Amino acid sequence: MKVREPAVAGQFYPGSEEELLSMLNRFFARKAKAIASEVIAPHAGYIYSGQIAAESFKRLKKAKTIVILCPNHTGLGSEIAVSESEAWLTPLGKVYLDTKLAEQIVEKSSATFDELAHISEHSAEVQVPFIQYLFRDSKILPITIGTDNFDLLIELANALAEASKKTKFSLVASSDFSHFVPLKFAKQKDLKAIEFIKKLDTEGFYNFVTKNRLSICGYAPITVAMHYCKLKRRKGAKLVKYDTSARVTGDKSNVVGYASIIFV
Repeated sequence: MKVREPAVAGQFYPGSEEELLSMLNRFFARKAKAIASEVIAPHAGYIYSGQIAAESFKRLKKAKTIVILCPNHTGLGSEIAVSESEAWLTPLGKVYLDTKLAEQIVEKSSATFDELAHISEHSAEVQVPFIQYLFRDSKILPITIGTDNFDLLIELANALAEASKKTKFSLVASSDFSHFVPLKFAKQKDLKAIEFIKKLDTEGFYNFVTKNRLSICGYAPITVAMHYCKLKRRKGAKLVKYDTSARVTGDKSNVVGYASIIFV
């Protein structure tokens, strides 16, 4: 069995099962109703964004499979890369991949099977312990997106929508928002971008981010998720919580933004 070993355990999140469960127990101490099949969640270190991510996962409906759309920070591998591992390993154990769903996505889009894009990428991995904690029997399907080609993003969304007719799955778009800018600027621009997300204005969001060169690292996964949600006839999106790294560091001159957003 081909198993992906964790790349950032002990860095972005605790490397031991006991410490990781203790942190997750704190994140999920307050309950919320699971009302969404698609969410946006941040992927920074848990001390910075873990609670924000948990707010998304609390509201995510359980499904046989959780698709994770994430950016490609390493630049390695193909533009749209589906993990070809059979399982991923975290301190909480193994979680299996939905290989049948993976084949459907590769067949219907420009995505390819490529593990190189996943080996050192953290933005999908940090979501996995949340899934293991809440949905012990669910499978995952991590897909990295390293292209900003709008047509390819729409094509991927179309492939996911088509696949959803055969396989029921929930979806997580993994993204942080503004990176390393003053707090005032980050909040202003991030909340403007989130207004496009709320309205499911896919082109508006994509154009706003690209034309203004915003540092939202997962804007491509968010674009895919937005178009997918339009195809699934979602009515819009809701911002559950927004915060920045300043809450932890105290540095308001150089922040990263995080948002919990659910599609409803």
